[in-house]
Amino acid sequence: MKRGTFRKKSQNLLLATLALGVATPVIAIPATNAEAATVTTFKDVPKSHWAYQSITEVAKKGLVTGYSDGTYKPSAQVTRAEFATFLSRVFDSKDRTTAKFTDVGSHWAKDAIQEGLAVGFIQESDYANNKFEPNKPMTRGEMSRWLANGLASANPEYAKAIEEMANSSLTLIPIPEFYKGGVNKKDLPYIGVALATGLLSGYEDFSFKPNGNTTRAEVATILIRFMDALKKAPSDFTGLKELREVANTGTNILTLTSFKPKFGEYKDVLGKPHTYRNNTGVATIERAIFVDTTGAKSKGIYKDMFFNADANPLDLNRNVYNIYYEYSFVPSKDVSFFSVGNGSHMHFASLMRVDRIKAQQFGITTPANSDEKLFKEGKKYYYWAENAATNRTGKDISGDTDDGSGFYYEIPQ
Repeated sequence: MKRGTFRKKSQNLLLATLALGVATPVIAIPATNAEAATVTTFKDVPKSHWAYQSITEVAKKGLVTGYSDGTYKPSAQVTRAEFATFLSRVFDSKDRTTAKFTDVGSHWAKDAIQEGLAVGFIQESDYANNKFEPNKPMTRGEMSRWLANGLASANPEYAKAIEEMANSSLTLIPIPEFYKGGVNKKDLPYIGVALATGLLSGYEDFSFKPNGNTTRAEVATILIRFMDALKKAPSDFTGLKELREVANTGTNILTLTSFKPKFGEYKDVLGKPHTYRNNTGVATIERAIFVDTTGAKSKGIYKDMFFNADANPLDLNRNVYNIYYEYSFVPSKDVSFFSVGNGSHMHFASLMRVDRIKAQQFGITTPANSDEKLFKEGKKYYYWAENAATNRTGKDISGDTDDGSGFYYEIPQ
């Protein structure tokens, strides 16, 4: 569907009295459209409710209604059938694709599901044995898929972003589940799009909970964000630009910092050996992730993954970028973390470990602050360590590998 067509339909949609509450045998009967035109508050959604403003807003726009008993049921879980209905109303497409699912033939949401297949926010290949299970609650990972595919149906550049992250070994999604597990790896590109566009966010502990369910209160907020995101291009979201740059080059330096490449880039040295001058071993740079700590607040989609503002407030407001390098290292003898840096190039041997709390929260491997010989001869290690670069005109970042490949960035005059 062309973006212009979507905008026209969106304008018509805002004038329509659509019902978000969907009747099923196990929930209350939704209010009628006539009632929906006047009902914008619900007795189970007080002003103190965290989603009060969002629920009220979508109700006023006619995108949602409550139930005939005057409730909204904000804590009720949203099923696949319901969410298919919600998104089908957003797109308002006339196209339909006959579903091969054997369990939706007479289901009340059959038409919405067929529209979802035609638009593309539902992918038949995501479901096994020709079963859609329409009454099953949506997981957050699954919702990310539908939302990201919905954006891709409106703008092919989103599809390209999904493909880039899906096909790259460099992709890094800033959720604890990336390293700790508990997420279907196939969902990661979609979760990345959902996070970077603000459609979904993590919890207080930064976890994404991809297998968790979504409530009707959350859906009210999500629909507002989704309709806004549909009007924007991927390039409008700095976080998504960072994720794409990392997937393609192993770093987000160009998106987030003032540095410009001059004689080579990080992508030219990733995975290539750099032998330390003190003969302690051979290292490689696998990724170089930047967090903007130049001002009073840290910036960048990876800031919560690596930077602890509470523990390191003095790192802010110094006009310095924090760099988090992922290294591989094969020691030529038993050595300590600190010994590695003696006589080595600074960007291939950062001696500051990642903040301990962040490492625990996100499952990041980082060396212990110890003089003990933690690295054993001949064994290959992967770990993260911290570095920094000054944000000043003429400042440069550089390094090279054994084969003569190098990177050289500079902040232009």
